[in-house]
Amino acid sequence: MFSISSEAKVGLFVFVALILLAYMSFRVGEYGFGLKKGYFVNVVFDNVTGLDKDASVTIAGVEIGKVERISLTDGKASVTLRITPDVKLEKDVRASIKSHGILGDKFVEIEPGTKESGYIEVDGQIKRVEQQADIDKLLRELGTIANDVMAVTASLKKVVGGDEGVANLRAIIQNTRELSENLNTVVKQNDEKFSIMVSSLKNAATEMEKTFAALSDITSKINRGEGTVGRLVKDEAVFEKLDRTVASLEEISDKINEGRGTIGRLINDEETVENLNASLKTIDKSMEGINRYISKAEQFRTFLSYRGEYLFDNSDAKSYLNLKIQPKEDKFYILGIVADPRGSRTTYDRTTNGTTTHTEEWDRDQLLFNAEIGKRYKDIVLRGGLLESTGGVGIDYYAFDDKLRLTFEAFDFDTDRDPHLKIYADYRLFKHLYLTAGWDDFVSDEGNESPFVGFSIKFEDEDLKYLLTSTPIPK
Repeated sequence: MFSISSEAKVGLFVFVALILLAYMSFRVGEYGFGLKKGYFVNVVFDNVTGLDKDASVTIAGVEIGKVERISLTDGKASVTLRITPDVKLEKDVRASIKSHGILGDKFVEIEPGTKESGYIEVDGQIKRVEQQADIDKLLRELGTIANDVMAVTASLKKVVGGDEGVANLRAIIQNTRELSENLNTVVKQNDEKFSIMVSSLKNAATEMEKTFAALSDITSKINRGEGTVGRLVKDEAVFEKLDRTVASLEEISDKINEGRGTIGRLINDEETVENLNASLKTIDKSMEGINRYISKAEQFRTFLSYRGEYLFDNSDAKSYLNLKIQPKEDKFYILGIVADPRGSRTTYDRTTNGTTTHTEEWDRDQLLFNAEIGKRYKDIVLRGGLLESTGGVGIDYYAFDDKLRLTFEAFDFDTDRDPHLKIYADYRLFKHLYLTAGWDDFVSDEGNESPFVGFSIKFEDEDLKYLLTSTPIPK
């Protein structure tokens, strides 16, 4: 009887095991485990850099297929996906290329769609695609930005660097501090005068309300036919009398043109006309001085403006009402009131048991005041004075025929905290309407910094005259 030794049996077993291992490796490596019976779905990307064949296809981190092949079609990457048979893709799914970490392998991520849209058929197309960012292009742009930043930094270093630059900065800060202290002194000395001015403005507003009420009453009487003007408007008999009067005036005019009567002879007699012309020339010379005075008065202009700002960080509004008086083209004065959501700040020192404490209190119902003087040099305007009840300065730059104004303001210089700095831009949308946006108190060390948007309305004295005379008064 034929027998097999133990060594032969072991060798045969190892040989069979190697054959099975080679077969399984071929199956898994060449075709992919469990995907042989899957169906194909196509998707087109602009760029598939880093994506390889047999890369994973996942939904919510779970692998549902593999990348079967990648080809070039009309300058774009056409990717064929093999999806497992038990997974159905909706027609409105979204495909994107992701990576495992920053330097990990790329894979295709599928974002599920809705069942109401139906399912993609075999060899169908995924329509919604999220393109991956071009890292090389992004790095090149970052390199360009870095070069620009280095150039700006080098320029600032040349301007500010060295003992001279530091000395200039110190001089600027010292001059600004001295200016603010002088302005605060002026404000304290004239505080009573400002109070009187505000009281006068309130009285003027009350008188204007009375005037409007009186005009409304007069208009109502005219509409009812009361008084002389009312009868002229409502009574037809008055119109008939007026027609007869006009006819009489035409008859008198005809007589004057024919040279009848004293006035007729005065107009038609040449000698009388010459004497009258000589007298008129003398009157003209007298009127020249009056005309020069009137022309100077016409150069005096006033502007009334309202400005509203919405502060995003505080979710509150800030309002300004300013009166601008401009005696010359390049010189002006500004008087105004400000309604700040924080109100007015009062500081005082309190001493208790030998210890002095610095205290601040805010009155939200207190109005703030503006009183500035300004000078214009071509497209740049310099301002200084009282800004929101504290000493400060401002600079404006005008562009595009004064349609755009860029403004920087600095005020409220206190040694215990940072100054109040504000930067914003105004753009004239219409004749009287301006849009504004900027950043208020952007260096605050008390958390008061806030971006804002808003609008402003500005009227000149001639505009106000037109509005007051053309606005209909309600009955």
